Amino acid sequence: MNKVYFGYKNRGGYTMRKRFFKKALALTLASTMAFSMVGCGSSSKDSSEGKSDDGTITLNVWHQWSNDTNELKGRYEEAVKAYEKENPKVKIKTETLDTEAYKTKINAEFAGDANGIDVFYWWGAGTAKKLVDAGKVMPLDDYITDEVKSNMMEGSTSAFEYDGKLYSVPMFSWYMTLFCNKALFEKAGAKLPNTYDELVDAVKKLEKLKGVTPMAAGAKDGWNAAFVYQALALREVGATGVNDMLSEKKEFGDEGYTKAAEKVKDLYEMGAFGDNPLEQGNDDANAAFENGKAAMRIMGSWFANNVYTDKAATIKPEDVVALKIPTISDGKGEATDYCGGFVESFWVNNNTKYKEEAAKFAIYINEKMGVASYETGSGFSGWKTKADESKLNPLFIQIKDLLSKGKQGVLAWDTSLEAEPAAVHNEQVQTLFADGADVKAFIEEHKAAINGK
Repeated sequence: MNKVYFGYKNRGGYTMRKRFFKKALALTLASTMAFSMVGCGSSSKDSSEGKSDDGTITLNVWHQWSNDTNELKGRYEEAVKAYEKENPKVKIKTETLDTEAYKTKINAEFAGDANGIDVFYWWGAGTAKKLVDAGKVMPLDDYITDEVKSNMMEGSTSAFEYDGKLYSVPMFSWYMTLFCNKALFEKAGAKLPNTYDELVDAVKKLEKLKGVTPMAAGAKDGWNAAFVYQALALREVGATGVNDMLSEKKEFGDEGYTKAAEKVKDLYEMGAFGDNPLEQGNDDANAAFENGKAAMRIMGSWFANNVYTDKAATIKPEDVVALKIPTISDGKGEATDYCGGFVESFWVNNNTKYKEEAAKFAIYINEKMGVASYETGSGFSGWKTKADESKLNPLFIQIKDLLSKGKQGVLAWDTSLEAEPAAVHNEQVQTLFADGADVKAFIEEHKAAINGK
């Protein structure tokens, strides 16, 4: 069958790509801003208009839980009702879009002053850095009490700290997991993989099962492809090395990055991801695993919920097991290294007319949604607040146990890196999921984008 290639066919170097990226971004922002003025009139109003005659103010809050079946959306709405009851002079007006449209819309709004946004959902580390550097986000240090500080989990704020200031507080963390369908493993006579060699052996045996893909990759979505590469890079380079690279303490160039790329290429060539992994995105890959058409899935801990709550799924939840990323015998990574951490959060627009009210709500909703994410099996709370564990599904409890043994985490690269190198990374990993992958070019493109050379 023909393979599909989603990267740039002309590997003319990072400079050409940089020009293309900037032009594409400018066009996207321009078109999105035009849309925002036509299709979302409320968001273009000055937030000072939210103050009524009796002194009640309205905070415009934006987030990306747009699907009514998402438990977190329901928990958010419950938290808002409770907040309004406790704070009768504050009303919350919420805007939602699905994730990709949301990212585009937020970027377009903050190309200006984002007057119609007071509090918004965003990602920390490199993703938020340009907003912080441009003065678009308000630091919360003046509004964080000693009680709030003592209630946050240790080590949960690093992705929200810039130049000694804290711009948000944690919500929930995630853990990269290798989900396996043990029924398919048993049928293929394969062992659940704890090492890379065992993974390769399992792929070879699973590939012989008719109608079964050894590992659903969802590589049409760059971040899905990136998860597979990042998992192997973690084991080849180690958490310390990867974190040093992402924080610009070291350049991209460790031989482990090349070895990880070669392993992705090898897995592709042995049929690990099926015939056309670049034709299937995240939803396709999730569905393949949930319906017994794929034996493995590398995904964040939130996927555990899909196995139990997706009504379209046919897989037996008890057949699914959660494993850590397989270790590599000669790699620099430790078995206790993991991908994941705290990066998602609610932030405050520095242009808001109601700084104190917005800050207090942002802190409140981050804590409430941190606890909610844990109680619904979506993530691990950044707060010491007591949570109800009675409804946690067994798969999420397995992941919780894995996380308890982890010592050093690495955030997803596209949230740690700034926007442009992150985009190059996600595009380049897709080239490893196609015929004729050029690992040398893959490494050179990363060096140019990340090291700036």
